[in-house]
Order: sequence, then C-alpha cells, then structure tokens
Amino acid sequence: MRLDFNVLWVDDQPDSVTHQIKSIALQMANEGFEFKPRQCTTIAQMEEAISNNVFTDEVDLILVDWDLGNNEHGEDAIERIRHIVQYKDVVFYSGQAAVVELRQKAYEKQLEGVYCAGRADLIDEVIGVFESLIKKVLDLDHTRGIVMGATSDIDHMVNTCLTLAHDKLDDAGREQFIREAMKRVDAQVANIVKQGNKIKTAPSVEALFKAHMLFTSDHRLRMLAQILGMDEFTEYAAGVATVTGYRDGVVGERNILGHAILVPQGKPSTVTGSAGKVIDIEQMRELRKLILNLRADFRALLDAMQT
Repeated sequence: MRLDFNVLWVDDQPDSVTHQIKSIALQMANEGFEFKPRQCTTIAQMEEAISNNVFTDEVDLILVDWDLGNNEHGEDAIERIRHIVQYKDVVFYSGQAAVVELRQKAYEKQLEGVYCAGRADLIDEVIGVFESLIKKVLDLDHTRGIVMGATSDIDHMVNTCLTLAHDKLDDAGREQFIREAMKRVDAQVANIVKQGNKIKTAPSVEALFKAHMLFTSDHRLRMLAQILGMDEFTEYAAGVATVTGYRDGVVGERNILGHAILVPQGKPSTVTGSAGKVIDIEQMRELRKLILNLRADFRALLDAMQT
C-alpha cells in the first residue's frame, strides 16, 4: 500500500456522491492516507479503466452503485470487474434497493468479496473496509515501505525543482548554481577524506557503515531552500518553509525507519534509532500525515515552477 488510497468509483451521477467523497477523504487524511477516487459513469468507462494494468494493480477498493442508468445495473458491472480484478474488495451500494436485495443480487451472480450498503451508510462502510485494509499494513515493515516510497517521490520532485530553477537562471546564474553545488560536493569530499583518515586511525565495521555518498538528498534540499530564497525566485519563496518542514520533520524519521532492524517474530510496531529515539505506531501515523501535506506542497511548488 502507498499513501494514496486509489478507488474506482462507478456511479452514473457522480455529483450525487460529492459529500461522501469529501467526508471519506477527510477521514482517510486523518490516518495519513490520500483518498484518490477515479469516477466512471458507465460500465463502458469502467471497463476502459480496469483494462489498464497499471491502474488495476494499484486500485485498493472498488465502489459500484446499483442503478447505473440506461438499464445498466451494478451487479452486471461487478460481474465484469471480476473477470479482470478477481481479488479486490467491492462496495455495492444503492439509494433505492435495500441492502438485503443487493446481497441477493450478488449471491445470484455468485460474486464474492462484495460488501453491501445503503447510500446513507456508504461512508461508514467504505471507512470500515479501509480500516480493515490498513490494519494489515500498520506494522513497522509496511509503514517504512510506505514512507520510503512517498519520500522517494518527494526526492524526485526536489531534483526536478532544482533542474527547473537552473533552467530559469541566466548564464551567470547557472554558473553560480553549479559553483554552489560543487562547493557542497567539495565539502563532502573533504568530509569523506576526513572519515577515511579517521577509519584508518581506528578501523571498525561501525565506522565503515557511517561513510556516505556525495551530494546527498539533504545537500539538495539545502540547496533548493537557498535557491528559493534568492531574489530571482521570490514568487516561490513559500517553498522554503516546505523544504525546511520536510528536513526538520521527516528526514530524520525516514532515516531511522530506513535503517531499522526487524525482528522475525511478530509484527514490530516500534523502532529505535542509533541515538535512542523511538518511533511508535502513533508517531508513524503523524509522520504519514505530515508527509501527505508536505508532498502536496512540493507538488504545488513543482507545478508553479513548471508554468
């Protein structure tokens, strides 16, 4: 699972579920996940969506209304879904047919993995399925995978922002850009040489593992914050707070999770860093929420710089 909770939503009146979408999105955001529905109004649109293997692999839940208009019905849509997506949970709902009727329709079609709900109870049903799914991924192993995936996306956006900033500068600015980058590389080379000499003085496995690469992600973040503070980029100055928030609130915890040692028995729910800092399930939840917000800010910065 990722921070994105992808849903295929089949309803011929998409405007009628606007309230449900907002409510579901708010509750999922409180758990540190982004609700991302892809809406289809017809069975044909639905089939086109699930014919995309990439989307099929990433979809977490499918919602299907019973009355799809033009004499199309949800049980027929679910039957076609099951030919392609056999094991994804489906919420089958209606504002007209009773839940017992929906269950009967699913039974007659021999459709499995289907939850039935009235439209009034749709939010609670979706959140219930969501919670049952995320409980399986809230241990340390899955959580750090979610965090690493999301922060990798942010690292990519940082690289793209730096490239865009470089391209927006004049020739003199570009030369200064490269000089600034090389200053950081030179400093890192000097640091590595210093570490190497220290290792030679007192060689140990632990010392070897503390050696790092050149122009790290933190170097790039620092440089991006510096660039966004330049007069040439005043319109993007708000991005400095985004970068700073990410460095201060996420990077350290990401590094702890990334270097965690898992115990084979049980489902580890806490991890302790080398400095003794402990991250537990609740802190992981808050970390997901912070990353979710910062990721949106980085996307907004990237979009602004691309225009």
